[in-house]
Amino acid sequence: MEDIKKLLLKMREEIIRDINSIRESEHAEHNEVGDEYDLASQERERELGIIMSAQEKNKLMAIEEALRRIDEGTYGYCEECGEKISKQRLKAVPFATLCVSCKAKKEAKEGIFTPFEEEEIETFEEEPEETLEEEE
Repeated sequence: MEDIKKLLLKMREEIIRDINSIRESEHAEHNEVGDEYDLASQERERELGIIMSAQEKNKLMAIEEALRRIDEGTYGYCEECGEKISKQRLKAVPFATLCVSCKAKKEAKEGIFTPFEEEEIETFEEEPEETLEEEE
């Protein structure tokens, strides 16, 4: 559990650094003067920065929530069915709140895939399903 907490803290630090970097670049670009093409390019970069910033903020909130659940002792349990989330899933997406089955059902129902989870998913060699309790 301590390894996951360290990973979440590292992820949180990186996101905060990225958000601050986006804000600093937006401020620097706002003070520059240029022609129409420069202004259009700056506006496009600003819009992308806002989108990225919103995704980063959502990811940051998910990480903060995972850290809170660790402190409360509720981390690793699916919010939908109450079953334990597999160790493999938590390694891939340490801020996951749903088990693989419930996440798949939710995505199928809503027709969505959460963008910040997509980038965190890694491939693992075939291992038997383990839960956090087996590790402790």
